[in-house]
Amino acid sequence: MGSPWKPFLILSVISGLSEFARAVAARPMSYAAVLRMRQDSSSSVLNSRSRPRQQHSGGLVTPGWPAFSSHPLSALSLLSSQEDLRSEESEEFGPVFIQEPDDVIFPLDSDEKKVMMHCEARGNPPPTYSWYINGSEVDSKTDYRYSLIDGDLIITNASEDTDYGKYQCQVENSYGIILSREALLQFAYLGAFSTRTRGDVSVREGQGVVLMCSPPPHSPEIIYSWVFNKFPSFVAEDSRRFISQVTGNLYISKVQPSDVGSYICLVKNAVTNARVLSPPTPLTLKTDAHEEWRMQPLN
Repeated sequence: MGSPWKPFLILSVISGLSEFARAVAARPMSYAAVLRMRQDSSSSVLNSRSRPRQQHSGGLVTPGWPAFSSHPLSALSLLSSQEDLRSEESEEFGPVFIQEPDDVIFPLDSDEKKVMMHCEARGNPPPTYSWYINGSEVDSKTDYRYSLIDGDLIITNASEDTDYGKYQCQVENSYGIILSREALLQFAYLGAFSTRTRGDVSVREGQGVVLMCSPPPHSPEIIYSWVFNKFPSFVAEDSRRFISQVTGNLYISKVQPSDVGSYICLVKNAVTNARVLSPPTPLTLKTDAHEEWRMQPLN
């Protein structure tokens, strides 16, 4: 007859081996993963091991830290993703544009006296910026009117004489240099018409005539219209009357007596909406010499 203590001995051995196997499989990988996940890198391994542990759903849970599986494959996946993230953050590369400069039209009569040209790029190491106008580098160190904020170029007291032109942003780090598209900086303004009196334009009935607008200095494009006799009676375009938006001239075919009157060219800046009026141009009908003699009063 066997000894009564042998079954208990066998069960104790099996239980001990199971506990040992679980400890070998879970403990080293679990603590390594916990130490990598922890935000405070100054804590030591001993401090991490001294924290109380709780068994929860088959995984190790340490107060204040996220729960994770103690399975070796899960821990390896977590470690791999953490390593990939660190590798991506530390990867070095040349500059790449996020935003290139756009064309700018700046109104000269604006209360804001600064022009801003935008440029933004990313790179590792962080890139540096420089600007070029019409192929020449902008010197922000010696010209107080120019300043750089991150990649943006700020121009103070900008003027058409010195600042009109094509701008490019250059971005550089140790891995390369990139140059942006050309961005045109224009200035919007509208001058005044000459105050010189305009002479009469005479035409026979049934003939065509062209009334010249002769617009004042302006930038950029302007919109043309004509006033007949007095504002706001505008000339309506139809089969006989046409206003060129290139020259501003008014064309009238087959002039009729109803067309006789005073014509004023009105121009409007498309950006600033400023408007100016020209001096009037009188339009009259010609008559032949015989009719003029007949219309003379008798003494």
